Amino acid sequence: MNFDARRTQVAQSAHDFSVYFAQTFAGVRLQGAVVRRPEMVAPEGMSTGAGKRARQSICLRDERGASPVLTVGWVDIPQRRAGLRTHRCLLAMHQARFRDRPFDLHEGSYNAFFDQAKGLLGACGLFVTEEDEAPAAISTPPPPPGRVIREAGASTDTFWTTAAVAFIAFVVGTFAGGLAVYARFVGF
Repeated sequence: MNFDARRTQVAQSAHDFSVYFAQTFAGVRLQGAVVRRPEMVAPEGMSTGAGKRARQSICLRDERGASPVLTVGWVDIPQRRAGLRTHRCLLAMHQARFRDRPFDLHEGSYNAFFDQAKGLLGACGLFVTEEDEAPAAISTPPPPPGRVIREAGASTDTFWTTAAVAFIAFVVGTFAGGLAVYARFVGF
């Protein structure tokens, strides 16, 4: 484990668990059109904000770095909870987002990893939930380059709202500053 005295206790625990996860799954490779390895994202920084940013993603990363990362679950050390997505869930999410592309993760290989990960997380005292259905709202892929979609008036409304708030803050600040100078001269 890599101890850093500047990390908070929660951040250090989350970091240590990500190192343990990496060591446990160091030799595991998931087959498909692209060979992927399991990885748990270590928390960034020295603090998790009292556990508010302690959730760590469990991902499958292409060893060559050419394909996108698949997020297959999460771990929250302070809450002692974890979630894993089944192959069925990943397939449904992929089909909802990328209708024209085949899903390239071998089901048998993923299910073996899923069972091993679920066993490890449970043995470490985490309550593991299985996500078998795709979430209701899945983001759609970004539009192709050169094709920009904007809501009418959204940027102008934001500009005028920001300008109005800035002007009001300036007026209130000027008034408060003038009042402070007046009070100082009068002797309050």
